[in-house]
Amino acid sequence: MSSRVRRGQIFIVLLIILVIVVVLFVALPMIGSRSRSTPLVREVFWSVGSRNVTSCFLDQEVKVHVIIESVQQYTASVVIKIRKDVTLWFDSDYAAKTFPLDLPGGQSTELVVTFAPDEASEGQLRGYFVEVDFLMSNSNWIMENSYPPRLTVTRISPGGDTPI
Repeated sequence: MSSRVRRGQIFIVLLIILVIVVVLFVALPMIGSRSRSTPLVREVFWSVGSRNVTSCFLDQEVKVHVIIESVQQYTASVVIKIRKDVTLWFDSDYAAKTFPLDLPGGQSTELVVTFAPDEASEGQLRGYFVEVDFLMSNSNWIMENSYPPRLTVTRISPGGDTPI
């Protein structure tokens, strides 16, 4: 064989090895992250003051409590979103907060987001709901599509504290 052919074969073999190494560096982290367990959303509830609620008044301060339990060690960020439930249209984010978590297996934590609804549940807006995004596993949890547990918002009558 000529040296030119031999150099061509060596180049092709090196190129194949390089492609295999690149594929392994890309594929292995993806496979590893999928095998990691996503935490469980154990409970989600709304509160105003010290009372648990499923409805509130417009512009009232509301806290959403999300209790997350880790099956295995979970070290990554979690995003809690409060979303507007819009009839026959795309739902939209209203508030969001990112929490870095370092949760050992078998442990749970409570994450709290405070917000004040800016629209009443009327017309196109049905109410508000919670979405939890687990960034490491690229997965999410969405609150059941019923009222309750989703939050309805009532407009306060002018000059009073009673709903319209």
